[in-house]
Amino acid sequence: MLDVGCGEGRHIFGVMQEYPNIKCTGLDMDDKSLEKAREGYEYFESLSNVGANFTKGSAYALPFEDNFFDLIVCSEVLEHLHEYNDAVKEIHRVLKPGGKFYASVPAYWPEKVCWILSTDYQNQPGGHLRIFNENQLINEIKDSGFRFLSSDRFHSIHSPYWWLRCFFWKNQDSNVLVKMYKKILERHILKKPALLNLIDRLLNPLLGKSFSMYFEKL
Repeated sequence: MLDVGCGEGRHIFGVMQEYPNIKCTGLDMDDKSLEKAREGYEYFESLSNVGANFTKGSAYALPFEDNFFDLIVCSEVLEHLHEYNDAVKEIHRVLKPGGKFYASVPAYWPEKVCWILSTDYQNQPGGHLRIFNENQLINEIKDSGFRFLSSDRFHSIHSPYWWLRCFFWKNQDSNVLVKMYKKILERHILKKPALLNLIDRLLNPLLGKSFSMYFEKL
């Protein structure tokens, strides 16, 4: 498995816990994120039978051979890239025929609300360069040599949190409402209470912050 834009490695650590026989590789351009990923790996290493590694590299020139990986994940990355289609072509190159490609981007209208509420959110360094038209993005990825399998939406209860942050952008770190909602999110992530899980699932089709797509290389 390759995680393109792995950040601090959370997806890789999740795979290591559920699938200990999958060899994982994380790639990112940010040194600080890779450093934290390597630190986190020390904790999760014992869960894997085959290990993982983290390397610095560009999504535009993946440092791997053709047809190398069985699975590639690219989560919340394409919206940051100026030439995202070039990155998709590189992903296609290093993925084995029949291999799976899982990608996610911010869903259209929850992201649109963020842009409306705050120009600072739009213009922060390293931020989101575009709001994707979901059907158009699916078709572009298909044109790069993939078969579309399915799509889904996730993290509905994250959307109001980001709307609050955008609305109170100037003082978001000290705002009472933002702090209160953050505690709700932290409880959901760490404790996964049944009620919050149910609310999240029920609202995902409407409010899901992330739009996930599943493809197979032709």
